[in-house]
Amino acid sequence: MLKRSCLLAIAAVAALALLAPSALADGAGVTVVLTGVSGGTQGGVYTSPYFGSVGGVNGTAIVCDDFNHEVYIGESWTAYEYNFSNLSGARFQGANAAATLQMYDEAAYLITQLAQNPSDSGDISFAIWAIFSPNVLTTSGYLQGNAAWWLNQAENQKFYPGEYSNFLVLTPEDTGPCSPQEYLVMTPEPASLLLLGTGILGMGFWSRRSRITSQLCS
Repeated sequence: MLKRSCLLAIAAVAALALLAPSALADGAGVTVVLTGVSGGTQGGVYTSPYFGSVGGVNGTAIVCDDFNHEVYIGESWTAYEYNFSNLSGARFQGANAAATLQMYDEAAYLITQLAQNPSDSGDISFAIWAIFSPNVLTTSGYLQGNAAWWLNQAENQKFYPGEYSNFLVLTPEDTGPCSPQEYLVMTPEPASLLLLGTGILGMGFWSRRSRITSQLCS
């Protein structure tokens, strides 16, 4: 029974790893479908997080970093996945590779804050858009709240190499003026999956030990 429980636990962890978008992707093509929005709005536009199917994985939370393009619910497109170790193919480019990484690090930082401060989703969304599109700074959605404060917070962070290795950039294959938006997605870190697997295995051992103890005391 114990051996079977261990195998089931390992299979469960493996399944989770397969279901999540790969954090090791580097220019791999994937089909993205926008399936829904969170319902929040500011300045007349929906704010993050949005929801989509990424590579067939439904219910994935995705965050838009691209104010100047549009996607409609149900739209499907091909995107390239880039991790932060190589952003040369991402839509937004700074003066050099370091400047590009700085922009995406700031966006990733704000996404982590979005999860912790859902009531500020509008301001954080506009702060993310402002990183990549300067015209956002003059929009009503940016000016009406605390987006400037959140942008300043992101710009003043000190990032260490690989800090956001669990993020992927979903850059549309089509780069024309009517192309889809670019999105960022957070993927489970390998350490988190390992911890989950260890917990499942631990539960299996504890369950077996409890059964043995119960038999000895009966």
